[in-house]
Amino acid sequence: MLHLCSHCSPSDHFPIFTKLSVDRTPLLPPTFHLFRRLHSTDIKSFLSDLQCSRLITNLPNSLGSLLIAYNITLSFLFNKHAPVINKFSSRKSKSNHWFTSTLHPFKSTVRRAENIWKRIQSALDWSSFKSLHNRYRNLILASKKQYYSNLVSSSDNPRRFWQTIKKLLRRNSSSPLPTCTPASALADSLASFFTDKISKLRLSLTSSSSTSSSYHSPSSPKTPPDFSTFKPASESEISKILSTCPNKQCDSDPIPAWLLKECSALT
Repeated sequence: MLHLCSHCSPSDHFPIFTKLSVDRTPLLPPTFHLFRRLHSTDIKSFLSDLQCSRLITNLPNSLGSLLIAYNITLSFLFNKHAPVINKFSSRKSKSNHWFTSTLHPFKSTVRRAENIWKRIQSALDWSSFKSLHNRYRNLILASKKQYYSNLVSSSDNPRRFWQTIKKLLRRNSSSPLPTCTPASALADSLASFFTDKISKLRLSLTSSSSTSSSYHSPSSPKTPPDFSTFKPASESEISKILSTCPNKQCDSDPIPAWLLKECSALT
């Protein structure tokens, strides 16, 4: 509804008043994030509780019981020293981790210098604003370089390391699966691929065995060796294997690989 003002005005233009019905943009729903403060774990306290647990004081005799006790004990201690934290997220804009507390007041200084130059439009104010802006840009570049350098050098998780590399190089991983194929047809195609692969492998093994037998006379059957006894591995061998293993783990592992290495180094 438009209303024209009928009052006299020194201007030759009349003000126009209007009412607009605009719906507010709905806010994104809040979410909860589950995470652990892994690098804040007190390893010495974790190791002390582990040495007092039944896994060490009352070692099971059978392999199955030992595996069950291993998973239960380490899972319990891991949840005790690095519990799962449920954090509320209000979907606010994400802040840059490289934006340090030093950059914030300098940014305000640059904004004030910019406002002064826009208001006065003097050459001196322009020179001051340009100098501050260049210093602020150099500080941002140095802060980004330092942050990402520390992030790459201190990354113990290979997955997080490659995510950081891809983010820095701005590489977007494309999905290897087709998007236009129906789900049922895609599943049948994958099943046929692996079935044909096994059939081809069996056919190649059969043909290679028949070819080799034609060039060599059949040998007398030999009894395969019997591995009835095994030499137990020493602690030094296990420590060496553990130290050379990468820091990888799956969801079924009770504790991360890096924590297992830390505990073995302190024992």
